[in-house]
Amino acid sequence: MHLDLSGLTTAVTGGAGLIGSFLADELASAGARVIVVDDFSKGRRENIAHLDGRIEIREGDLEEATFAMDALADSDVVFHLASRAYGVGYGRDHHLEILAHNERITTNVVEALEKHRPKHVLITSSSCVYRDDGPDMIPELPLFDGEPEQVNRGYGWAKRFLEQKAKLFSGESDVPVTIVRPFNIYGERYRWVGAYSQAIPMLVKKVMDGDNPVIVWGSGKQRRTYLHAADCARIMKELVVAGHADGPINIGTEETVSMVELVETICDVAGKHPDLTFDQSKPEGRFIKSSDTTALRQALPDYTPQVSLRDGLARMIGWYTETFSEAGGTTQR
Repeated sequence: MHLDLSGLTTAVTGGAGLIGSFLADELASAGARVIVVDDFSKGRRENIAHLDGRIEIREGDLEEATFAMDALADSDVVFHLASRAYGVGYGRDHHLEILAHNERITTNVVEALEKHRPKHVLITSSSCVYRDDGPDMIPELPLFDGEPEQVNRGYGWAKRFLEQKAKLFSGESDVPVTIVRPFNIYGERYRWVGAYSQAIPMLVKKVMDGDNPVIVWGSGKQRRTYLHAADCARIMKELVVAGHADGPINIGTEETVSMVELVETICDVAGKHPDLTFDQSKPEGRFIKSSDTTALRQALPDYTPQVSLRDGLARMIGWYTETFSEAGGTTQR
């Protein structure tokens, strides 16, 4: 059933973050009233500053039950994106912490949804729910099919529990729930978290810092699919508009790029020519990770990514300049 967002009140948890801020853009452009729910631990006020006067900010920590209950009040549609996720450099030693943090958020958000009963809910899961020994091109596999991705297993379990609780909520409340599983989302609104940052911002910084050699984790042959956050946000909005509530759906692309190719493209776009070194003592995760987009294309037949990887990496070089330039005054070290 088609859902017209114009005039509806939409809440975006994590709405100042990488994907959430682009989603706030999409919703505001659609004529919705937008509530950004964020504690700004990773989200950035700069990401939503251009929406001043068009959004309401509810600042607080969703680990606090009272805040979660108040933050989602009077919302017609809830887009739940808030979570705690870092690169594998952090996750490999903090699985339990990541699981516990996200579980507290999940419990509070689901209890708020049960009380407020919005018209529609979108739940953001992750491709980390999938097992490592599955197919290279991953369809929407059953939720508890083997162990989740091992290098991100704390996060993977947290997202599995989130999906299951959302499914139970929908079944008992009759509120339609869209569950999405994004694959490797990146973009220029990323908040730098040092050594715990994700792959693309980490590699962009190494190249732009003038590292020589540039050290790449793993063999460099591992292949991933990457999607820009603006495309991910647009897909999220369109799935809700289309009323999709027929099970989880992947958000990603089928095309993959090796880490070698990724770094070489960053270097080419940046006009840099460092040597590359591969540290195989570091985790690299599964060898190939690609998203089967069959279900996504069925739900959104006109789905086409608008930001190419090369253009997205050019934006990331702009992100580097803004983030680490002393003149820019926005250093996030």
